[in-house]
Amino acid sequence: MADDDMTTSPPLNSELYKQIVAVTGPSGVLTGTDASSRSCDPLCITPTLAGMIVRPADIEQLARVISLCARFNQPMVVQGGRTGVAGGAYSEPDDVVISLERMNKIEDICVASQTAVVQAGVTIEALQNAVQAQGLFYPIDLGSKGTATLGGTIATNAGGNRVIRWGMTRQNILGIEAVLADGTLVSSLGRLLKNNTGYDLKHLFIGSEGTFGVVSRAVVKLVPLPSTHYVAFVSVASFDKVVALLARARRLPILSAFEVMWSDFYSLVAPDALSKGPVAPGQPYYILIEGLGYNETADQMIFNEFLEEALASELMVDAVVAASEKQCQDFWRVREGTEAIVREMSPFIAFDVSVEIPCVEAYLSAVREALCTPYPEARFVTFGHLGDNNIHLGITVGPHTHDVAHHIEQLVYAALPRFGGAITAEHGIGQFKKAFMKEQKSSGEKEVMRRMRAAMDPARLINREVMF
Repeated sequence: MADDDMTTSPPLNSELYKQIVAVTGPSGVLTGTDASSRSCDPLCITPTLAGMIVRPADIEQLARVISLCARFNQPMVVQGGRTGVAGGAYSEPDDVVISLERMNKIEDICVASQTAVVQAGVTIEALQNAVQAQGLFYPIDLGSKGTATLGGTIATNAGGNRVIRWGMTRQNILGIEAVLADGTLVSSLGRLLKNNTGYDLKHLFIGSEGTFGVVSRAVVKLVPLPSTHYVAFVSVASFDKVVALLARARRLPILSAFEVMWSDFYSLVAPDALSKGPVAPGQPYYILIEGLGYNETADQMIFNEFLEEALASELMVDAVVAASEKQCQDFWRVREGTEAIVREMSPFIAFDVSVEIPCVEAYLSAVREALCTPYPEARFVTFGHLGDNNIHLGITVGPHTHDVAHHIEQLVYAALPRFGGAITAEHGIGQFKKAFMKEQKSSGEKEVMRRMRAAMDPARLINREVMF
């Protein structure tokens, strides 16, 4: 904090500020340009508007800070790694931001139970690296894993690249500790796979986007570190064959990812990631297929047999198998080509819809038709985790894209109900999608959600603009 921050522009309530500093120390609070220079969005620079960012160093400080905010009726916005693209980290000038960045310790790794106790501010990559040293693996994998935090992924029930094998974040959490909006500490840090003693409170917080409280620690479930890694990059001539290939790939006991890229994505990203794409261009679909296992001889045999049978059945036009770990990572860099999308498509709007697999192409055709009529200059980039219904869309209609964002969103979401779809598969509602959420839930569901939120945070102090 600059020396003159408090004399020139005191943040929010000066008495609250003084009491928070007494809890965290001066290094635990950022104000002025130290706060505003932090972007709330990974895709475009969006300054933090909140008067101050509070960074508790431990659970005791977190509980005391939240208790103070509750006493002063102070709205709070919770931030993790700020990698979310649904606006969950956005703040207003009268907000206080609670950042968990200093609560970044991995407290315990238990090889016997294959679990770890982890503070919410630990990044996914740091967690993966730490448990790998113990021969273990945390399977939630995201392109933003170097920045995304455990707490943020719990709050949004993040998915990522390997859901088809290990599930969403929800399936990989055994216990949770959280602080409620009044400062009450809820500790449910169980390590047991089987525990039917009353309500399973962790599920109350997973996917709640911070509206029920602030996750401070969690017990994560680990698996043995895979010792084999196989990645194939293939091209496919029709969507029917994509679906057939997915059905065949699901028989692989080592299948960990099935990532589909449409030609609009591949033509944009592949030249940026490699001197040329892994396979020749000219096909409508490209797929990265990954297998992770524990038996080199058996795993290689079944992976190669799968590819040979798929080629013989004419499900694929072309296929390349990574010959080294470096090439495996090169193939993944094509799939995770976010930088090229941002550079070539900006300004654009990102979508993470969920659609029943047989309806994906019909849905995308409906969206393209609906958008190209009012916006003939519209461009699309399409990819996703098809095996778990998740399709990512990037859409731009030119320099004025953000000016017509709401209309674009209306057209994209309006087509979902007839194809059994949902407006978000993994990124959450945040602030950007809440206008469309009411159409996704029945009246009974909405009433239950309203009652739960009112019970957990009656003054609506935490993430007040998030979800609904």
